[in-house]
Amino acid sequence: MKKTFFVLGLAVVGAAANAQISFVGSPIFEDFDSLIASTGTFSATPGVQSAIPGEGQWQGTKLAGTGTTATGLLIGFGGQNAGSLYGLANAGSAEHALGSLASGSNIMAFGVQITNNTGGTLAWMNISFTQENWRTSTTTQNTIAASWARSSVSAATATDFLSSASSFTGETGWNLVGPAPVTTNGAIDGNVAANQVARNATLTFATPLANGESIWVRWQDVNDAGNDATLAIDNMTISGNATPEPATMAALGLGVAALLRRRKK
Repeated sequence: MKKTFFVLGLAVVGAAANAQISFVGSPIFEDFDSLIASTGTFSATPGVQSAIPGEGQWQGTKLAGTGTTATGLLIGFGGQNAGSLYGLANAGSAEHALGSLASGSNIMAFGVQITNNTGGTLAWMNISFTQENWRTSTTTQNTIAASWARSSVSAATATDFLSSASSFTGETGWNLVGPAPVTTNGAIDGNVAANQVARNATLTFATPLANGESIWVRWQDVNDAGNDATLAIDNMTISGNATPEPATMAALGLGVAALLRRRKK
């Protein structure tokens, strides 16, 4: 599947340390097919955030774990049991999903900053995606918890939002909840419908999201008892409804009035 960065006017900011998705009003589609393997991408020091290889507007970090060596993004099919962030795909396939597997050595988080660049305010924003299950667990049904915060409220920054505890709100509609545990876990095919779950939630802002304001959306893994599952996100759509700023509406009104006057002459 070809990587899509532009959908009806979509703009994406580049892959700097504080990279972000720029929401300009039209729906954004993300398929994660550009994920690439990389060695030493994520610091062994918890909380140090890095761009995810091939998807630089997305960020990853190590939350905890005993490992002392940096880990990169691993490309796999659910057969690996090393704690890391993963680009999940069938052998030989370019169709990837972004996911995580926790272990005692590495417990990871991933997420993205989304900035309102519509020129107006946003009363709501919807994010929908497909959860893909690529590895089963033992002992415990695993959950990778989703949460979000807005930049005007949270003390988090663009470089620490994945690990910050400041003013984040859990969103169960985006949680990744794994399959029931089994006695002996192993790889499963996340591209099969039986191993997929549709996830969807709409954020309704009590105070509309101002132009230039951002939200941070993240998924934080935990090291569960037993062997953990590998869970991933794919085929994400971000949408919202922008309302022009009052100054913009006034300018538009003046323009319409001027046009009507010219027509009357």
